[in-house]
This record gives sequence, C-alpha cells and structure tokens, in this order.
Amino acid sequence: MGDRTGFKRLLAGLLTISSSVSATEPAPAAQYDGPVIDVHLHADSAAQNGPPGQSMCPLEGPLADIQFDASEEWRQALIERGFNPPCENPLVGASTDQALRDETIAEMRRYNVRGLVSGPSEYLRDWADAAPDFFWPATKFYLPSNTAPTPEQVTSAKQRNETFALAEIVNQYAGLAPGDPRMDPYWKMAEREQLPVGIHIGLGPPGAVALYPEFRAMSPLELDPVLKRFPRLRIFAMHAGYPYLEDMKAMLYLYPQLMVETGVLQFQIPRAEYYAYLEGLVRAGFADRIMFGSDQMNWPAAIGEGVRAINAAPFLNYEQKKAILHDNAARFLRVEGGIPG
Repeated sequence: MGDRTGFKRLLAGLLTISSSVSATEPAPAAQYDGPVIDVHLHADSAAQNGPPGQSMCPLEGPLADIQFDASEEWRQALIERGFNPPCENPLVGASTDQALRDETIAEMRRYNVRGLVSGPSEYLRDWADAAPDFFWPATKFYLPSNTAPTPEQVTSAKQRNETFALAEIVNQYAGLAPGDPRMDPYWKMAEREQLPVGIHIGLGPPGAVALYPEFRAMSPLELDPVLKRFPRLRIFAMHAGYPYLEDMKAMLYLYPQLMVETGVLQFQIPRAEYYAYLEGLVRAGFADRIMFGSDQMNWPAAIGEGVRAINAAPFLNYEQKKAILHDNAARFLRVEGGIPG
C-alpha cells in the first residue's frame, strides 16, 4: 500500500512538472495577414524560363534528385527533369503573357501585396494599366546591354515617377562585380538621388554557367568596395546573398544601411535549407534587415508560397513576420501615401 501511495505521489509530481513546462512553452506565433510589400517582381513573357506552363515543386526545388550526367545538355535536362516533377501542390507556370499578368495580379490581390516590378517597358505599361495601384516600376539593369540606360536617363525617369528603384541589377550574369569601375557613375547617381538599388548577388539559376557562360558566383563581400565609396547608398542584396550566410552576416554587421530580400529561396531550394539560411540571419540579429521578395517570374503562385513560408517559419514571432512581410520594406523604400519616396 505504501509503495502504491509513493508511486502515485511520484506520478503526480511528474505530471505537475510536465504541465508546468508545457505552460511556459511559447504558443505558435500568430499568422500575419496584413498588407505585404514584395520588392522582387517581374513583368515579362510567360516563356522567360523555357516553354510556358512548366511546374516545379516548391518544397524541394528543381535540382532535387535530378541525376544529371555531364554527357547530357544541361538546359534540356533541366527542362525534362527539373520541371514538371510529381508532387503535391506544384507551382504551375502561366500559359500565356496575359495569363501571367492576370494570375500575378490575382495572387497579389489575394495576399494584399504591392511591390516593385521590373521588366521590358511594354510589359510594365501593360501591367500598370491592368492594376494601377499594385505596381511600383523599377529599372532592370544589365550593363553590357546596348539598351542599358545612362545615369541621366535613370534620373529623369525617377523625377517623372517612372521608376522607383534601380533593380534588378543583373551584371553578375556577365561576370561583372559590383565594384567594376564602369558602375561608379550609377552608384554615384543612386546615392545622390537616394534611389533604392537591388543587386543580384550569390548564385543564379541551377547550372547557371551552362546557361550563361560568363556568369560567376559572387559573395556579398563583393559589395564591400561599393559601400565604402558610397556610404549613403540605399541598397539591398537580392536572394539574401544565398548561400553565403557568413559573408552576408558580416556585410550586414559592417553596413547598417544594407538590406536583403528573400526572392526565389521559397521555391528554388529545399524548404529546410531556406529556413536554415533565414534563421541564421534572424539569429544574428538582422530580422529588421530582411524584406520579402517573391521573384515570381512566370510562376504567379510563388508570391503566395513565399508569404506562407514566412508565416509558417517556426523560428519567427509575429512581429518578425510583420517586419519581413511589410514593415522593413516600407521603411527602406520610404513608402508614404501608397508609393515609395
């Protein structure tokens, strides 16, 4: 009888400890469902990444189990095995240019999104006409192009409210580093005009060098000489500088004006890898420097996938979700009266 009484007391004590521990564990953070700012949108052709209508698995990324052999042609292998794999809830590419525009707008309306969009001028006009209050036009920039605007042309466009950012700068596809002297007039202009700048840094599409022979991987440390020479530059690293986590943390630590955005990471790499990278930035104290970007390209549902990924991140509290999905970009872009300043 005494043994049974002792056992009951022990069991009661364990239950008390267990309930006490569970009571102190934080409840899952609430979902953020307010307005969202997407700093990485594209208005372009439905065929910008190969045949229209291709799908991909957002939780795995297109490189999952692709089993490539170097005797193959990479572009064809990527199309055949990287896209259209069997999975639940794939991201499906739009089938036509009009569908891409309309489905992107519908996705933005569903998730209460406004954002920076870049692309050919005819697409920007068409998309803005279809949804005047949804898009803030940005100037996509590739220095080697014969049609690259001059610093004076970008300044004039800004003054006419025809561009709100110099983004996305994609010189990396030509192997040009941010510190290339030919970029100095543009950095000087952007600093003087206080024009936000978004630059592609880190990696590119899977097998990028096979698709763009001049492409080279670049660490966020490549931004160091630029930020030294132009300390008032409003600049953000696209794709959060993935996969250079330690270098990205070093640059954020050294340059408080530097921001990052999350575009493409919600569907280009496995979700666990995305969360590990994002958590590394947050754990280092940079939750106030991360902005949401979708990089939706020809997959409109990538917008919602990106929003849901932030809301589902187990390491983010409500305030951090709100900051990433809206507040950080509103502050960085100086949004007032519905438009960036």
